Amino acid sequence: MKKEKLRVEVFFPLDSCSCRYGPLMEKVGRVTSKFKDSVEFKMNSTTSKEARDYGVQSSCVVVGGCVRLTPDFDEKQLEEAIIDKL
Repeated sequence: MKKEKLRVEVFFPLDSCSCRYGPLMEKVGRVTSKFKDSVEFKMNSTTSKEARDYGVQSSCVVVGGCVRLTPDFDEKQLEEAIIDKL
């Protein structure tokens, strides 16, 4: 039986410039690539249904539906959050 992958979701306002989300996406990509067999990652708008469900109003990273990291997180924080949820 195949295990469901841990979801890492990145939220951005629709009007964000790529100069704001580019570096964050690179950071998320570097970390999630270490767990490519166990993690799926998705980008969402802060106006999406998922953002409303989580109560997200600004840029952030949600791990496993509950761990929220601000855009200035350290890569080690994301890695630890993923390991904790796996």
